Amino acid sequence: MKAAIDRRETRRSFALHVFNGATFNFAERLIDPPLTLTWFVSELTSSNLLIGLVAPLGDACWFLPQMFVSARIQRMKLKMPTYIASAIIRSVAWLLLAGTVWLTKDPVILLVCFFALYTSTRLASGLAGISFFDITAKTIPARQRGGLFSLRQFLGGILGLGAAWIAGVILGHPSLPFPRGHATLFTIYCAVMIPALVAFMMIREPPGAVVSNPVTLGQQFRRAGQLLREDRVYRRYLATRMTIGLAGTALPFYGLYAKSVLGAPDSMVGIYVMTRVLAQLTFNLPWGRLSDRHGNQLVLRLQTLGSGLAALLVLALTGLGSSINLQGAWLPYLALPLYVLEGAIRPTYVLTGSNFLIELV
Repeated sequence: MKAAIDRRETRRSFALHVFNGATFNFAERLIDPPLTLTWFVSELTSSNLLIGLVAPLGDACWFLPQMFVSARIQRMKLKMPTYIASAIIRSVAWLLLAGTVWLTKDPVILLVCFFALYTSTRLASGLAGISFFDITAKTIPARQRGGLFSLRQFLGGILGLGAAWIAGVILGHPSLPFPRGHATLFTIYCAVMIPALVAFMMIREPPGAVVSNPVTLGQQFRRAGQLLREDRVYRRYLATRMTIGLAGTALPFYGLYAKSVLGAPDSMVGIYVMTRVLAQLTFNLPWGRLSDRHGNQLVLRLQTLGSGLAALLVLALTGLGSSINLQGAWLPYLALPLYVLEGAIRPTYVLTGSNFLIELV
């Protein structure tokens, strides 16, 4: 009888997990950091440093808090309270950001408030990261996780197509000049993100093992160094992830190149996002099957290869633009193959960054 109850509980957790991922994916496509948020910052400043900081800042803030809070979280039987605290911070920060963009047009105020509140939301996301994966590992069997993350992204991709269309319509609408178009997107984002967070909070987390002896931050860093020295697989995995992350810092400038050199209007943001989401949707389930059948190491290798091909495609595009004097309204569409390739390898980031990491742990 207990096994039957466990199966029902697993199905319930699986469904809530999928709803959380699919809905959150829809919300993230509304404000797509490499495109929509980068485009937003480019309207406020000409600083390439600040413009290019948006996407990598989000990634850095995801990882930064985890070293400092992991020792405390390890001593908690239930990790859900940490996730709930993070959800509250993220919701409040995004609501404040949406309100600020609605109420002021001053570029300096908008720029300062954006980076302060955006950083807060991403740090809070990082705070929830350990809890998220721990709860996932306790409630979803290992052999279902590849399918879980793929289904989250597959359904999120379908919803993301609608989100990309909405973003393109709103940003290109004449009655919503900057920054009101972005303010509208931020408001819709809040309305979608909060139910996604609540869905994950409804998962019934079973108590887990705890580390009874307190671990200081210094011990945590020494333990991390020891792990890198002794675990060759993890060391190579971390080096690969860092390299791919460093290469990803160029991604926000792809859209800016299309905007400044190819003459892409604001409405092209939606087309670029839709192209990437459609490619992601097409390749999502095949990546999940490959992960479950052949392991995530192969997925990581193919992800690295795809990232390299994307970089070569960008170089070819910039070389074509500089060697030939091209003109016409069709020029922004030259960037579409880049977003097709980037979208095709996008599902691998979840599998290698989430599923593979859980397996190593």
